[in-house]
Amino acid sequence: MKNQRRTKRPATRSRAALGLAFGLAGLLPAHAAEPVPWGEIPNLWKKPVTPEDTTAPPDTAAREALTKPRPKSGLARLGPLEFFPRATVSALFDDNIEIQKTNQQSDVIWTLSPAVMMVGGNPGVELPRGITFEGLRMLPRQPYIGLDAEPAKMLLLDYAPSYQLFTDHDKYNALNHSALFTGIYSLSRLTLGADVDFRKTSDTVGDVGRRITSQELSARLTTKYDLSDRTCVQVNGEYRDMSYDDARLTGSRQWVNQNWINRQLSGKINAGLGLTLGYWDVDRFPSQTFEQLLLRGIYRFAEKMDVTLAVGGEYRQSGGGGSATLDPVVMLAGSYRPVDATSFTLEAHRQQHTSPTYGNQNYTLTGFSGGVRQRLGEKWHVSLNGGYDMVDYRATVSGVTASRSDDYFSVRVGVDYQFAERWTSGAYHVYRRNSSNTGYGYDNNQFGVQVSWRF
Repeated sequence: MKNQRRTKRPATRSRAALGLAFGLAGLLPAHAAEPVPWGEIPNLWKKPVTPEDTTAPPDTAAREALTKPRPKSGLARLGPLEFFPRATVSALFDDNIEIQKTNQQSDVIWTLSPAVMMVGGNPGVELPRGITFEGLRMLPRQPYIGLDAEPAKMLLLDYAPSYQLFTDHDKYNALNHSALFTGIYSLSRLTLGADVDFRKTSDTVGDVGRRITSQELSARLTTKYDLSDRTCVQVNGEYRDMSYDDARLTGSRQWVNQNWINRQLSGKINAGLGLTLGYWDVDRFPSQTFEQLLLRGIYRFAEKMDVTLAVGGEYRQSGGGGSATLDPVVMLAGSYRPVDATSFTLEAHRQQHTSPTYGNQNYTLTGFSGGVRQRLGEKWHVSLNGGYDMVDYRATVSGVTASRSDDYFSVRVGVDYQFAERWTSGAYHVYRRNSSNTGYGYDNNQFGVQVSWRF
């Protein structure tokens, strides 16, 4: 892709590209009952196309299909909004549905997930190949998008319920919800953004060591102001509320303020200096505050490579009398496409989070994940993804001893086949293993098949 900071994109072309992307990129069917190992990691550094979690990047033929021409846009239009429906049906055999070390239970889990995306407006820039929904949400707000870009005026909504039906253990049947909203409005130098997300999920979580139901509500306000063609400042605020149906688990509310000053050093490199201020309100336990000082670099080489690296330190204080801590913070995310049919992804992280199991303890995730995806012919895709996390617990209240330590590993292999213009089928196998010095270790195999339709 050409340098977006210097190259102006016609609004009509961008608008067509937006319709193209949402006819396909948003139609990434969720893998049936594939769990997130430690709960969702708060993504404090939003990035372009990268793995979305630490288990494995999403794996569907829809990513590659972004580059193919569409005969028309949405199924229906209401005022400025176009509607793009989709649906996925999947079956998953799970040999350890409660991620237990002993007395393991297996089951076949059926999932039906109808969904719809509503799109309106213009992102203001040309869309990179393979962009995801999360990537498009943040693209007009990236620090390398400069004054020459068309003003972004964009409205995105996505709602995806999914019903999980267990063949033998119907007490785990669940209706999950995912509702996402993004609005972006740009003036000559100022870009304003707002995001509101709600997710209700029934899944296994490694910190808890069993299947639980969680609700997450997050709201984010972003601003980017271009001081010049090469320099911009960003001031962002985010609120995140985590709660659980099980009253024994510890919920939390988080307020975060991020501030960046960014400089475009060349056509390929953007550098930024950031200060983050945060406050955590933890149920039934003392609150926490933290400050982060970060350096961020973004390297982009046409459509072949995109790398974001943020490193720095975090100083954290607890109101419970625990010792203040000073820890490194790392976030790496990158993608590489040497040829059109092959893509690689890599991410690494080191971040601290509150524990829903032990409200008086935090855990630090240090790990990485990566994957490769290969197109075979015009209709087949194969992929291999894997990840590793080292999880260390630390007390936040004086007089409490934290001794738990876990090592989590996962690998996923999958194949997808696009048997019609709007239909994709796939099969995959996931192996997960958690080694813990407590009773939270387990082994788990999952075998899944799915069929997806998208408009």
